[in-house]
Amino acid sequence: MNDLPDTVRTYFDALNDIDRSAFLSCFADDAVARDPYGGPVFEGEAGLNKFFDGMERTWEEFQMEPKAAYKGGDRLAVPWTTTAVARNGKRAEFSGVNVFTVDGGGQIAELEAYWDFKAMLAQIRQ
Repeated sequence: MNDLPDTVRTYFDALNDIDRSAFLSCFADDAVARDPYGGPVFEGEAGLNKFFDGMERTWEEFQMEPKAAYKGGDRLAVPWTTTAVARNGKRAEFSGVNVFTVDGGGQIAELEAYWDFKAMLAQIRQ
């Protein structure tokens, strides 16, 4: 998908590569991530590292594909689908929408991710 800002493209690439340093480079120092929305809030570098600890602990393979990009002011809504293989060998397929707020420097200041965590978890715990 070519219409994503560079930072948002790097975000998706970093998750797909399970690349912590590339992931962290996408975010402003004081960024806030709610992924999934309604769950724990991950604040700043320490919070984003905690989020990524979960990625590394859970996934052997991870492919998140953005489907479109809808811009409004400093926000960007991106629907996506994911196919992943957990470290226990179980496969999961899930989808959602990420809403990014990008700051003046082009970094992600806020991320809200809307998807069903419990449904995903059920797939890898069967």
